[in-house]
Amino acid sequence: MFMTPESMKAETAYRQERITREFRRTTRRERTEQAQRPEPRRARRALRPTTAA
Repeated sequence: MFMTPESMKAETAYRQERITREFRRTTRRERTEQAQRPEPRRARRALRPTTAA
């Protein structure tokens, strides 16, 4: 494969584009994982009527 300055520039631009896309995808995946994770909820026992009451 012949490496001309134009092909080297094209290869560099291609790799840079792949890196930025991969970076965006991973950060988006982390954001969606955090959004899907439910918040820890407190027990609602105090709100329920008990048989002793």
